[in-house]
Amino acid sequence: MKKYIEPIIHILVWGIGYFLILNYTSTIGDFKKDTGPYWIAIGFGMFMNQTVFYTTAFLLVPKFLKLKKIKALIFSLLVGFVLINLFESIVDYSYLTAFFSSASESFIVFFIYNSVVSFFVLLVALSYALSKYWIQNEKLKRVLLEEKLSTEMAFLKSKINPHFLFNVLNSFYAKSLKHNVPELADGIAKLAELMRYMVYETNEDKVALEKEIHHLKNFIQVYQLRIAEDDKVFINFNIEGDISSVKISPMLLIPFVENAIKHGIDPKIKSIIDISLKVEAKNLYFKVTNTIHQGAYGLTDEPSGFGLDNLKKRLSILYPNTHTLETKEEKGYFISLLILQLE
Repeated sequence: MKKYIEPIIHILVWGIGYFLILNYTSTIGDFKKDTGPYWIAIGFGMFMNQTVFYTTAFLLVPKFLKLKKIKALIFSLLVGFVLINLFESIVDYSYLTAFFSSASESFIVFFIYNSVVSFFVLLVALSYALSKYWIQNEKLKRVLLEEKLSTEMAFLKSKINPHFLFNVLNSFYAKSLKHNVPELADGIAKLAELMRYMVYETNEDKVALEKEIHHLKNFIQVYQLRIAEDDKVFINFNIEGDISSVKISPMLLIPFVENAIKHGIDPKIKSIIDISLKVEAKNLYFKVTNTIHQGAYGLTDEPSGFGLDNLKKRLSILYPNTHTLETKEEKGYFISLLILQLE
């Protein structure tokens, strides 16, 4: 029922406004009630004002605010304002005056009158859109805060001190070196880096893309410790473009790799995962292609920290209207493609 409240209010406001003007006024600009079809002048004027209101409140403001393009918003509002009032004044002066015997004002008078009314409507539309945008942002902030609090609470409930885990890993690392097992020592070091990144370095809204990539590489290397030398499992990671100055939301890319390992690796069958990351023209392209295996291999026996469903929700909150996420199956391969518009 709540979704119908807003349109009902809009219908009532415009309907009441039309009724009051039609019944309790005798003049609008140079159009007098007793000299022509008054309802046509009122109806056309209200239609143009509705065009100004809804174009501003539901199209221009939401679109450009989400993209953070304030200058483009101001330019669009000015151009739209002038064009709409020119069109309305031309219709008033050239066509509607034919129905009114006393309509004798110049085109400039019509343009000034229409501009004053439209300016008032524009201010109302801006106030409405900005208020709605602020309310939606506050709701999103509350959702993110609640999710963060629930994550922190779940972590506290585990009753495991991260410092304790790091100390244990350091002990294992030292023993591995002492017993001359460098591969195991390197794997433990990578695991410690993974945990440190997730616990301490993902609290910021944005992290350097280089850190996120390093985290991905550590994750892949730790997983590869589980693969036997004679297993036909191939994981390729290719990077293109300048990544040095790029920042993204943390833990945004790892779900794709997790998903690829979970569903794309079978040690008994040739398995391939191709990962490519490209930064070009203020866009980030992240593509993961993996073979499709239905068996219980990879990470299927382990709970995933982030799923693709959760990722879609995060993207809709963190990158509204500035991302594209595509997934498809093609010739025995599952392909995921994420495109982000960088700031």
